[in-house]
Amino acid sequence: MMFKRLQPQRGVALITVMLVVALVVIIAANMTGRLHLLLSRSINQQAYQQAMWSALAGEQLIYKVLEQDYKDDKTKVHLKQLWAREGMVVPLGAGSLSGAVQDLHSCFNLNALVQAAPSSGPVKESLAQRQFEHLLLAIGLDSYQAEMVQNRVKDWVDSDKQITGGLGAEDDSYSSKQLPYLTANNSMVDVSELRAIEGVTAAIYRLIRPYVCVLPEQELAINVNTISADQAHLLVGLFEGKLTLNDAQALIGNRDDEGYDDVADFWGTPQISAITDVNADIKEQLQIISNNFQSVLTFTVDEHNFTLASTFTRNAKGELAVTQRQFGQND
Repeated sequence: MMFKRLQPQRGVALITVMLVVALVVIIAANMTGRLHLLLSRSINQQAYQQAMWSALAGEQLIYKVLEQDYKDDKTKVHLKQLWAREGMVVPLGAGSLSGAVQDLHSCFNLNALVQAAPSSGPVKESLAQRQFEHLLLAIGLDSYQAEMVQNRVKDWVDSDKQITGGLGAEDDSYSSKQLPYLTANNSMVDVSELRAIEGVTAAIYRLIRPYVCVLPEQELAINVNTISADQAHLLVGLFEGKLTLNDAQALIGNRDDEGYDDVADFWGTPQISAITDVNADIKEQLQIISNNFQSVLTFTVDEHNFTLASTFTRNAKGELAVTQRQFGQND
């Protein structure tokens, strides 16, 4: 019997080899990609750690500056002290650290709008509500917008469910949204909460932001020594529109570099003494000291920014502490 010799399947073998090679290349490419990703993550993590520790070091520097300013003068806080210097950039390794410090008593504390509704009878607008609305008018909002924002911020921070004024907004206005939520009914912890309030558009928020801040307490305490010329509108609001913007700017422009030595000196200025019907409660709101500050530090490296916002609070004993840190920036 005759048998034919099987011919080698050379074509099949070659295809098999090519498939194996292709598979190896795919696996190698995948491993290279993963290695590159892990390396990038490691570099980013290292950069993040460097940025974080650099920002915290900057925070400690600001702490020491605030402490030194307090030791130098415990009677007043003003814009010629070390903490108020602007435009400082410090080179650190491959990056740089920049930032500024804000006196949280040179802005309107939104939590001052908190006021519990009485169990019966009409609810009267508080002094803080009227001042806030006049501030909004001074910075360019129309009367409808000013009343609406004032009413709705008040509803956001107060603890009741009663709608404020004619333009307020409580839970019903938010629970019917496509992505529903409720009012905080509590004090704000960050100014960025304004963006969650019905009617506060991005444009309105940008307009309001330089003049407002958030403090844990529900009082309005303004340092007349640290209001800058750009914030003259704040004084217009505080005096319920009875002080003109021009007079407010002149008042700040004529202030001594180191501010007033006594609040009585502020009340004795021609612009203020000319106001005949000043609400007596305003006198309790004005001061020349500050116990709350916020620093915003940015560490920049390889075109990447890392931001740290820190809040400093001085207690009744004069002891300073960092009471809040926020990594990243909501604005």
